[in-house]
Amino acid sequence: MPSEKYLSQLDALAARSEAFRYTREQLDSFLEAFNRLPAVTHSGAFVSTHGEHLVCVELPRIEDHHQGGLGTRAVNGAVVSGLFDCALGVAGLLQFPGKRCGTTELSVKFLRPVLGEQVRVYAATIKAADNLAFVEGMLFSGTALCATASGMVGTSSGNTGG
Repeated sequence: MPSEKYLSQLDALAARSEAFRYTREQLDSFLEAFNRLPAVTHSGAFVSTHGEHLVCVELPRIEDHHQGGLGTRAVNGAVVSGLFDCALGVAGLLQFPGKRCGTTELSVKFLRPVLGEQVRVYAATIKAADNLAFVEGMLFSGTALCATASGMVGTSSGNTGG
């Protein structure tokens, strides 16, 4: 959980964000299915929500395969970026019920090495339009804020393959 020092920043993120546009039933169904995806289960992550504004992606246990950042036991930057992609992507997706969505832009600011036994990323949609959401997030290891991110999530406008 973030320290008292950062709780106000997390509260501010939630306060300036848009509420999810999913019903509680849609949200519960989505999260149940999303948490069963192979990429999510393989990573060891778990996605949940806090209130009607914040998405939380938790990596409850940092494993050896998550580490290697800076040639140390710090969590690797690719893992940090993946956690942000997941959290910001879900936060944006929750603005577009029934639509296929994806992260179209992701910018990560690394503030300090991610050390500790667990990681939590909180994300929210700051502004949403018809087919684009602007999202922001904060990554905590223990009580320390280690990274922030911003990005955009867009809806798909056509055939995605096949």
